[in-house]
Formats: sequence, C-alpha cells, structure tokens
Amino acid sequence: MNIRWLIMGLFLLTLCTTPVSATVEKDAAAEEDIPEVVVESQRLVEKQDKITIKPEGLPANVNIVTKEDLEKTPVTNYLDIFRKIPGVYVSKYSSAFMGDRISMRGFTGNHSREVAVFVDGMPMNMLDLVPGYADLEWLVPEMVERIEVIKGPFSALYGDFTLGGVINIITKKVDQPSVGFYGGTYGTVQGVGVLSDPSWSSSLKNITPFLVWEGYSRDGYRDNSNYDRGQFFNKFTFPLWQGDLSARIHYVARSCGNPGFLNINSMKSGLSRTSAVDNNERGDAEMANLVVNYEPRGGEEGFHGTLYYCYHQNNISGTYPPQPQYRAFTFENYFGWKLLYDYRPFECLSLEVGNDLRYDAVSQNRWNTLNYYTLIKHTQDYAFDVFSTGFFTQAQYKPFSFIKFMGGGRFDQYAINLVNELYPQNSGKASPNLWSPKIGVVITPYKDINIFANKGRGFRSPAAFELSPSSAIQKKNFNLGLSKLESWDVGINGLLFNRVYVSFDYFNTLYHGEGALNPATQMYENLGTSKRTGLEVEARIFLTRDLTLYGSWMDARARLKNPSTPGAVYIPRTPEDQGIVGLEFHKPWRDQRFGLDFYYLRVSRIPIDATGTLIASQFDQYHWKLTYGYKKWTATLDATFSPRRYASDAYTGDLVTGIAMVPLPQWEVLGGLKYQF
Repeated sequence: MNIRWLIMGLFLLTLCTTPVSATVEKDAAAEEDIPEVVVESQRLVEKQDKITIKPEGLPANVNIVTKEDLEKTPVTNYLDIFRKIPGVYVSKYSSAFMGDRISMRGFTGNHSREVAVFVDGMPMNMLDLVPGYADLEWLVPEMVERIEVIKGPFSALYGDFTLGGVINIITKKVDQPSVGFYGGTYGTVQGVGVLSDPSWSSSLKNITPFLVWEGYSRDGYRDNSNYDRGQFFNKFTFPLWQGDLSARIHYVARSCGNPGFLNINSMKSGLSRTSAVDNNERGDAEMANLVVNYEPRGGEEGFHGTLYYCYHQNNISGTYPPQPQYRAFTFENYFGWKLLYDYRPFECLSLEVGNDLRYDAVSQNRWNTLNYYTLIKHTQDYAFDVFSTGFFTQAQYKPFSFIKFMGGGRFDQYAINLVNELYPQNSGKASPNLWSPKIGVVITPYKDINIFANKGRGFRSPAAFELSPSSAIQKKNFNLGLSKLESWDVGINGLLFNRVYVSFDYFNTLYHGEGALNPATQMYENLGTSKRTGLEVEARIFLTRDLTLYGSWMDARARLKNPSTPGAVYIPRTPEDQGIVGLEFHKPWRDQRFGLDFYYLRVSRIPIDATGTLIASQFDQYHWKLTYGYKKWTATLDATFSPRRYASDAYTGDLVTGIAMVPLPQWEVLGGLKYQF
C-alpha cells in the first residue's frame, strides 16, 4: 500500500476519534488523562513563536528527539537512532568507517557531505578518509540527551556542509547509574555501564560526573563482516562564574571486516547473499577528542562557548569491481571553537553574535593492493591543512504577540594549503569565502498554530581531489570556491484539540556544484547545477495517555538543470520519497512498565545512474521494541525485519556491471537487560 494512503488513513482516524474524546471529558478518568497528553503534545509546538536560541525557535522545519524518545526507539544498530526522524534518509555502508549516509531534503547522503553534524558543538564532518563524512558509528542511546534536526540552511549559527540541514547531538550531563547487557543475532554482544548520579555533586565539590563505558562485538550476517568496538566517554560538569562548564574526554577504538557491495544479478544467479567481495578486506580506526562547553545558568542570555580537539585515524581496504582492491591510510588532527553571545535588551528582541573557527591538518594515502598487504600502486598522497573561520549574527524580533521576524547571516573565510606528493604540479593554495544571508518569519494567528517562511544560503567546502586531482592528465583548480546553495521554504504546523499535531512544509533548492561518486572510477564528479523541490508532511495523534499514532512522508524531486548528457537529469542514488507510520504504547502499572513501539519504513525506488536506466528496488523495513520493566530492572527486545531479498538501504552500480547493494539479513534481533541503581 502506498505510504501516502496510510498517512491519510491516520489523519481520517483522528477526525473520527477526536470528537469522541471531547464528549467524554466529564468522565473523571478521562479528565485525569488529558493533562499528561497535553504536556506531551504541546512540547512539539510551544517554542517556535518564542524568543529562544534553541532550534525550536527557528522559522523552519525542525525535529527534536529527546532522551525519552530514544528510550522508545527500536535500535539494532546505531543508524536506527535516526531512521524515525521525519524526512531524514539513512543507509549503512558495508564498512563501519565509511561515514554512513545521513541526509535529507533530496540529497544523496554521499558520506554526509550535505549535512552538518555536531556532537556537543564539535563538528563531526571529517576531512580525512572521505571529505565531509560524519563519523557517528560510536554513538549509543545511553549518551544522548537530545538530537536537534534543522531542515535546510536556515540557521546562521552553522556553516560548512549545511546543504540539506544540520544535525546537532547533545550528550547528557547527568543520569542515574546503570549497567546493561545485550545479545542478539549474528553473534552480537554488548555491555554498557553508566556511572553518574545528580546527588554525587554535593560530595564531589559540585562536580557532576557522567561516564559511559561500552564494549561491543558482532560476527556479522555476512562473511568478513565482524566488528569490534570499545570506548570510554567521560564528562564532568561543574559551576563556573555565572554558568556551568562541562569537560568531555572521549576515546573509541574499532576494527572490522569489509564485505563490500554484491552485484544483484550475480546473487540472482546463485551467489550467496552472505558472501564477501574479498575476505581480506579489513579496517581499524580510532578517535580521541576533548570538548569543553560553557553555558549560562538559569537562562539562555549570556555567553556560550565550545572548545574542542579531535584526533582521527583510519586504516581500511575495499573493493568496488571492476576497480582493483584499494587500501587507504588517513589521519587528521583538528581543533577549534564556537563562541556566541546572546544579548536581550528587551523581551521582544534577541541578538546573537559569534564566531566559529576550525583548523585541520590531514594526511591521505591510498594504494591499489592485492590481498590487503601487497601494495601495487600508490594512487593518492595528499598532505593539506585547512583553516576556516566564520563570523555570524542572528536577530529575533517579536513586535506583536502573533508575529516574529528572524534575520542574520554569516561570512566564512577559508585558507587551504595542499601538497600533492604524487603530482606536485597539482599542489597549491586557495582562499575561498562566502557571505550567507538568512531571513525568516513566523506568524501565530491562533494558539499552537505556526505559519513560517524562510530563505537562506548554505555551502560546502571543496575536497582535496576537487582542487588537486591525483592524475597527470587532470589539472588543478584552486579557483573552485565554495559550492553554494540557495533555498527557501514555507510551512505550517499546529496542535489541534490538544490531541493532534500536524506539520506541512514545501521547500525549493538550487544547488551550484552537484557532485556524485562515479562507481567506475571511484572519483566524485561535478554534475553542475541541480534543483530540488519537495514536500514534508508529519502527523502525530495522541489517542490516550498511553497510545500515540504517528506518520510522516517526504517527497523530493531532485534533477540536474543542464546535464551534459541529454536525458541524464537524475541525481544518482537519491530516493524520491520515503515515509513512516508507527505507534507507541506505554502503560505503567504499580511497579511495572509495559511498552510496545512499532514503525514501518518505506523508501521509494532509487535511480542509480543519471539517465534513470538503472533503478533499484523499493526498500521496506519493520521495527519493533518490546519493553518490560519491574522496579529498577528493564528488559527489552528490539527487532528489525527487512522483507525484500534484493533491496537494501545502500546501492551502487553502473551500466556496465549493473546494480550492487549491501545485502541485509531478514531479521535482526537484540535482547537486553538493564539495571538502574
């Protein structure tokens, strides 16, 4: 069934059930239910017309995922944290270190080059292995306080990679101490310990610790898909001056196999779905970072600051037929800050001014290899550093109770120094810059109804290979500049009858600098200017205090405007629509808790090449989470069902070899037991 009809069915169900709820308000039990439903539902719309520094106050399409939401989310791998978010497209690569696709608004999600990703204010878009990919594979729900998702380039507080939008992840400062053990299909084993307690600060000189230590291992569904991870996440918060200072020290080490993409026609001809392209493919990675955050206490007005340092290293191999096996060794050191002051001279006016700065020192090496260890040809050897700084301002003005204006912009300056060791003639320097204006308005004609409109500019910085090709034939291009995007959208959201939340958004984007990975050469190519138009629809129905139904649908038409090849108008590997329908049921009873969370995800057929000759199958997934709690014990059972044998969330291919995919197991199951002290 088409997802559009499922969502329409949910909406019609709401219209039928809401009047019934209204007629039984005199019943005493119903009166007890309504306040809790109201509190849960109104948090979806309460801030958009307010003067606030938080993303909820933007005149834009924003989704907030809280720690309570994450406790309800079925999670069999870390990407499931993002799958339920309306309009966010995610897919998992065969290797754990390639930067899985997380994108939105009709972009391909090529290693997240089109979404700016942050954790506690530290940018997670790396420049070493693949330019702009976000390394979030270490993330576990126990760490996360909230996830802020801003659709589109409409916040002046963020710069590079803000094409599809921004994902800002905020980790917890404190929690209850707990220990959890989990096990599941394909040899999955996990242990997570949380060491924290709000009451400990009085005996630790006002220092509040939040420590998460985790170990994870799995054999994997396919040959050579083993994966191991260990990490220490240590965060300490204490009062300083007129605010709170948090210092985070995090280290994670990982190793894995890389089973690669399998050709669909070969699997239909008898190739096992669980086989690997090459059993010698493997990789290891480590990351260490230090992040310091400061924020004012008791409100948003005042100084906010983030300082960070990160070391990131990758050693990985892979094979993408007909190309030979490759092996890449990369490392990156980067540090920087984000400083912001929120000034509020009047209740109706807020002015935010600030600066962010980042410096990266990167080394990239790549070889054609045989059986991983035998180096045949050195194909890439870059050493480069990138310095970037952005000055931004953003103002909010609410002259009347029913309208709020927002405007601002940022100016970003880059200094890139690149040495191409293999082809020194392609070495050079670049100093691109860009001014990015933003403007928006929110009209609130009635309580809990917001009408908004935005216009803004986003951009992406150039990759090393775009400036300096690793080739004697191709010439350097240090005048390339920053890839610029112009976007606008209009939308409405509202809460009806304190029971029904609905949201609608239409967006239009013009992108100068569309790029795509050519599977035959394994190089990114500039496809020119592209246009994206689309709709995002979301509904959430709070039937009772225990039961919520929800659904979302995103449709994005992504096309090249002036393709070099007639008819080659499609953006490869971009789904045209995707949708979700689901329910949440949670029932507390004395010392016990019962929970059922279910959702169905559908992603449309995907064009693999620009002409649309190759089109991959529709992708479906069903996710469940069963929860039973008794006092301080909580048992969970998470399951994922992928019914289509030749469908996946990650594809590649070309007209010569056909479509290849990352085969997924039909069932993934993860059971766990957690004790909270």
